[in-house]
Amino acid sequence: MNQAFVIEHYTASDGRRLALRRYIPPAEARAHVVVLHGIISHSGWYDTSCHALAELGFDLHALDRRGSGLNGDSPGDVDSPQRWIDDVVGYLDGLRASGRPIFLLGISWGGKLAPAVARARPDLLAGMGLLCPGIYANQQPGLVQRSALRLSDWLGLNRSTVRIPLQEPELFTDAPQWQAYIRQDPLTLRRITLRFARADLQLTMQTRSSAAFLHLPTLLVLAGRDRIVDNARTRRFFAKLAAADKTMLEYSCAAHTLEFESDAAPYIADLAAWMLHRTTASLDEIKNSR
Repeated sequence: MNQAFVIEHYTASDGRRLALRRYIPPAEARAHVVVLHGIISHSGWYDTSCHALAELGFDLHALDRRGSGLNGDSPGDVDSPQRWIDDVVGYLDGLRASGRPIFLLGISWGGKLAPAVARARPDLLAGMGLLCPGIYANQQPGLVQRSALRLSDWLGLNRSTVRIPLQEPELFTDAPQWQAYIRQDPLTLRRITLRFARADLQLTMQTRSSAAFLHLPTLLVLAGRDRIVDNARTRRFFAKLAAADKTMLEYSCAAHTLEFESDAAPYIADLAAWMLHRTTASLDEIKNSR
């Protein structure tokens, strides 16, 4: 990995101090890019793309979700889905003063959180990227599991933990070296609290009902050999988005984590090109409004 980042912190609305990896471009930034990671991953998984996009002039802010990655206290825990939304909105709001366009990229589980954030505060964003988003996953809680989650709330078992089912590195990548990385990574999240699981289910339902409210320029990226995401249902969700500017890209031979492909350069180049085009449009809009 490139390790060309600095670790920064910000204070969330509840006073919690949260960490992120910041990749600062070598010259004046074109735009800010805020990255939201997956359910078991953390910001460190996406070092390659963050570094490359920073070299192209984007100011990258790879947030670690509370209870994940660099935020190791209270691992795998949250009190409500609104807390996740508020954490991201608070950080985005702090970037607004720069006057630069802001893009929100949601990867895997982060692609489920990003639409909820965009629905809450579209005024903060110039565009949103849903990168193999976990809005519709192949492994979802069934009726019995959902009932058990509701019962756990009634019984007050909020802090009891369960194992996250997505533990096999082969679900994320075909590359042996990256499978070994996932297997050995001490920051990979293995367990979550029951109230995290309930919050996740609530966030899923909220995001699935958000298509009609999402008007931002949106990019959807899919991996053709994804074993985690239900691509067919994800495409149908994307088709319902109210946004006039919608772009879909699919890498037919890729597995779930595009970052871990043997050649991630085409994916990164396509992502950069999409943001560059919307950055120009956003800056023109700002100039015309003055």
